[in-house]
Amino acid sequence: MKNRTKYILAIVTAIVVAAIAIPLYVKSQHTTFRAEVTDHMTMLDKIRLLEISKVERELYDSEEVQLEDPKQIQDILKLFKDVELQNVKQVGSDQDLPYYYQVRILVIKEDRFSEQLGISLYSDNTMAIYNSAATRDAHKSYKITNEFNFNELERIFNKLKEEAA
Repeated sequence: MKNRTKYILAIVTAIVVAAIAIPLYVKSQHTTFRAEVTDHMTMLDKIRLLEISKVERELYDSEEVQLEDPKQIQDILKLFKDVELQNVKQVGSDQDLPYYYQVRILVIKEDRFSEQLGISLYSDNTMAIYNSAATRDAHKSYKITNEFNFNELERIFNKLKEEAA
């Protein structure tokens, strides 16, 4: 009878541990763009520069536009504010577009030092984020789990490129 009680206690303990650990693990795999990028900025931080590059996959040739106007920068960051992300080990090979976009953000932290953030958008459902200030996992890959308007980013890029010309 004692062995049976020990087995039952061990099974119940394993079920309880699994019931707690599995949801915590699943929750840690989901995040938002806001949590990964903009929540790390304080009120004293200034976004000095935002650069958008359109990179051709085959030739690695790129076109780029740079923005220094805070209002324009905020308008572009609003595109990303509600993006929900899921961690993946690496971005898949869904290279359905012949190009991808890179968005680089230079943040001046409290007028003392700078931090660079990089966002690579490979399609409307894959993204990689680089954070120069991260001590570990500076480069993370994500799958976009909700709707992201990739065409709006293309439209804004083309509009800014025309204005710069």
